[in-house]
Amino acid sequence: MARPRKELSKVPLTPAMVNWAEALGDAIGRGVLRAMNHGMPLSSSSGGNTLSASRRRGRPPKALAGNMVAADRRCTMPDCTREQRSKGLCSAHYQAERRRLLAGGKPA
Repeated sequence: MARPRKELSKVPLTPAMVNWAEALGDAIGRGVLRAMNHGMPLSSSSGGNTLSASRRRGRPPKALAGNMVAADRRCTMPDCTREQRSKGLCSAHYQAERRRLLAGGKPA
């Protein structure tokens, strides 16, 4: 059978424990303050793949020579050379078509 636990408020603290607790509290406080002022560090277990706050979000740009897109992958709008993403349109033309349809227009 387990022994009954003593209440922590009734356990006398030694001066060494008090000093340790105060130092721990100070270190935690400094860490929280640093995180609030500078942001939390993003660590990665994979090594050098650490993200930074200034990293660009979204899909990474394609690494194509001269940004040339194959003819069968180009947007179907006239004079548009961007790569198609959905329904044969690039992202900009697809979003424009969605806005036009939501405003009550007819499909192209």
